[in-house]
This record gives sequence, C-alpha cells and structure tokens, in this order.
Amino acid sequence: EDTLSLHDALPIFEMMGDYFQCLNQVVERNGGVIVQYLGDSIFAMWNAPVALADHADAACGCALEMKTGIDALNAKWLAAGRPEFTTRIGLHTGVAVVGSVGAAERRQYTAMGDTVNVASRLEGLNKEFGTTILVSASVRGACHDSFQFRELGSAYARGRMAEINVFELVGRA
Repeated sequence: EDTLSLHDALPIFEMMGDYFQCLNQVVERNGGVIVQYLGDSIFAMWNAPVALADHADAACGCALEMKTGIDALNAKWLAAGRPEFTTRIGLHTGVAVVGSVGAAERRQYTAMGDTVNVASRLEGLNKEFGTTILVSASVRGACHDSFQFRELGSAYARGRMAEINVFELVGRA
C-alpha cells in the first residue's frame, strides 16, 4: 500500500510542524525572511525586502543555529522512537530579482535568478560531499572573520556550465 492512513500521518505532520517552527524562529532571529516552504524544505533570504549590510554573516550564523536546533529535534525524536530528519543547507550571495510575482489573484513574494539557483545546487551538493552546510566562494568572501570554512574544491552543479567553488561552513571562528 502506497498511502499512509490518517493515524500514521499524524506523527509526521506533528514532526513537520516542530521542524518548520524551529527553522522559522531561527531564520527570523537571524534577520532572514522565509520566502517559501517547499515540501520538507524552506527557501529563506537575507538583504530583502530590508537591506542588511552583514547578510552573509547573518545567513551563516543562521545555518549553524539551524543545525544545532535540528540536531536537538532529532535527539528528541530518536528517544521517542521516531525517525531523524536529514537537513542540508546551501548558501550563496549575489544579485537576484526580488518582488511579487504570479497571477493577479495569487501573488507571491519571491526571489529569482542565478543566485537562487546556485544556493539550491549547493544544498544538493551536500549529498556528494557528505556535508550539512555548503557555501559558495561569494559567501565565504562576504563573511567577516567570524566563521571557519573548509575548502572542498570546485564542483559542477546541474544546469550550470561553470564550476562552483565550494566551502563547508564548519563553525564560528
């Protein structure tokens, strides 16, 4: 049988609620905005709609705090006999088109462009590198000396001709 009963689905919905609550609180605490929930993931951004000079630092701090929060949720769930969630994060900074798009009856505030695509590809590259948080060279360069990074080299990302220089966000300096 390929479908879950309502009884079986309720714990998953409860876990997803706890998961998204954790992520939402961390993003807001770090000056970000959640633009969209996509299945079991989120799309968050910094520096829009309100400018934030140290947005790369804020996003990196947020990513580390998210990992800590999710690790705590996973420990709680494992103790209760529930499955863990695997979370991967990709961070990139650059120019994006930001605004409300969609049909006149249903508009959504979002960001579009290569910057958004690179962040998404970095999230996916975590699987290849066995990491949790990957950032681009532009994020690494925009951060002050507040964070530790491990250089992983370059990688091709689906849909891009040029390689991306990839760094793992390891922790605070």
